Amino acid sequence: MGASHSVSLSSTLDPLPSTLQRGLPVVAFFGLLSLATSGFLFLFLTVRLAGWWRKGQLRQGANQFFILIYNLLLADIQQATAFALSTVWVAKNKIEVGTTTCWANGWFVSVGDLASGVFIFSIALHTFVAVVKGGTVSDRAFYLWLLGCWAFVYAMAIVTVRRHTDVYVRAGAWCWVDQRFENDRLWLHYVWIFIAMFGTVVIYALIYLSIYSRLTISSAENRAELTSTKRAAKWMIIYPIVYIVCTLPLAGGRMAAMTGIQVPYWYYCLAGAAITSCGWLDVLLYALTRRVLIFSKEPPPITDYGLNTFGWWQGSTFYGTTTTIEGPLSHGNFSSRHRGSKLSSSALRPLRKRNSDEDYFAAPPEGVITAKTTVEVTSGPVHGYARYAGSEASVMELEDKGATSPSMMTK
Repeated sequence: MGASHSVSLSSTLDPLPSTLQRGLPVVAFFGLLSLATSGFLFLFLTVRLAGWWRKGQLRQGANQFFILIYNLLLADIQQATAFALSTVWVAKNKIEVGTTTCWANGWFVSVGDLASGVFIFSIALHTFVAVVKGGTVSDRAFYLWLLGCWAFVYAMAIVTVRRHTDVYVRAGAWCWVDQRFENDRLWLHYVWIFIAMFGTVVIYALIYLSIYSRLTISSAENRAELTSTKRAAKWMIIYPIVYIVCTLPLAGGRMAAMTGIQVPYWYYCLAGAAITSCGWLDVLLYALTRRVLIFSKEPPPITDYGLNTFGWWQGSTFYGTTTTIEGPLSHGNFSSRHRGSKLSSSALRPLRKRNSDEDYFAAPPEGVITAKTTVEVTSGPVHGYARYAGSEASVMELEDKGATSPSMMTK
């Protein structure tokens, strides 16, 4: 019986066909995973924000990119909730229309999918303003934009509910807008998801091209200055790829169904597992690429949301200065070794590399030191980075070999 059910039917599906008995647990698993990871990180950032607020550390405002990630997590939580409700259908072995669970399932699909796309697009747009235009967004405009995003997302869902009664019924492998209301599905949901999807791709492509055009036209010295920027550009490619891979299968399947194509249950299970993975993948992606913002113990500087916040590892080649000094002596076996401690600086000069070698080839008198010194300095702009993340700024290594002179014995 179950195998003969049509995906397009909107009535209660009892019992679940074998395909859904195997596929829905996968959708539920990734929904619960995204709900747990997004919820944990959202709670973590909430505690951080509350602590900074109590200490008076947000008087000048909060870092805008930090706030965007915070809102994206809230969107991912709602999206994950929709597909985590598949656990109910698995437990009951049926998708029951007309229940509170079915209505909640449909509501969170409508709100979560659209909100996730809107805030991923907002992050891309904000990055474009900071990186390509070199500008900033005023707090007033920024928070009005956030308010407008949430108002838009909820308005689309509310309009759908107000236009029709019993709007959320079984739509394939879970509950969503009845297939009879195709115009509502298209114009109040999927059109905007496709705009967000392709808009995100276009924006990141423009950012990437802008970065590499700077590398092309810059001189050798200035090109070295943009090494960290080039690294950030590579990270940036991942954002639109992850969003498209997760979202396009379900969006494409719904579009195909609207043209009359019969979409099988297994495809909806695959597409559902993909789109509900947005949550845990966003947590993983931003925790790795923007960890200096997310996990900073102190409030990130309000002006730091550009390329200098990218990267999962910062070492001597990313921020700071590395200095190496070697000084072999001409005679004897005296040697000493010292490693300097880490330093930090928030105002380093543009990236450049300088090598200095000094050789003395004249035969030295007894007790005179013959030395070869190599100094390598590599530095890059940190733009306030030292305020909230450690940076390795200096490593010094000294080796001396040679005869021991009276002057050296006194040191």
